[in-house]
Amino acid sequence: MRWVAWPGVAFSGNAVNTYYMTDGRAVLLAAAAEEFARHGPKGTRIQAIVQRAGVNERMIYHHFGSKDGLYSAVLEAQAHGLVQAWRQIIDTAADLPPYEGMRRVLAGFADLFAARPLLVALTLHEALGGWRTLPLPTADLAPFPKLRELYERGQRQGVFRADCPFELAHGVAMSALVGSAVLAPRGAEVLKAAGLATELGRLRDQIVGQLLDGMTGPPERTD
Repeated sequence: MRWVAWPGVAFSGNAVNTYYMTDGRAVLLAAAAEEFARHGPKGTRIQAIVQRAGVNERMIYHHFGSKDGLYSAVLEAQAHGLVQAWRQIIDTAADLPPYEGMRRVLAGFADLFAARPLLVALTLHEALGGWRTLPLPTADLAPFPKLRELYERGQRQGVFRADCPFELAHGVAMSALVGSAVLAPRGAEVLKAAGLATELGRLRDQIVGQLLDGMTGPPERTD
């Protein structure tokens, strides 16, 4: 069984190889990603997927076993590129001073996730469905150990607050960054109506800055 780390969850590859694919399998995954992102796992029709892909319905069962198997493979395939790219950012940031390293990690995730609108939509559907497809990672396969090491080094050096464990800091950061991507279109409208800047890079930096403020602790009072 193969596991692919994702913030807070883990993917089980089972017998489905989504990275060394035939053309038919790749076409099915691409078509299914569009349909699942639009309608969710319950609202998506097999007929719509095969029509979009231009293949026979039997190909779904041949490659993935079932509609649920296809949905799981779509989630894993969509997240794979993000996970690998983010791991490279974490590996580089792990050697930086804790504050700068964490800033790069959080900003990198925000950019990678926002650049994958299908994954944004799939994540929202998965959350609304109670995370039934994506299991939690096991204790011996915790995702991104270098990220934990970076954060805990910052705690030892007094950069990050000592009263906030990594699990909480990581969970809050992921919730904020994923949520900001989900709400980005509406948020941009709100900001524009208020006469505020809506440039995505600037908004990302503001969100990351607020997250880092939370990790470092409240500012000292001057009164």
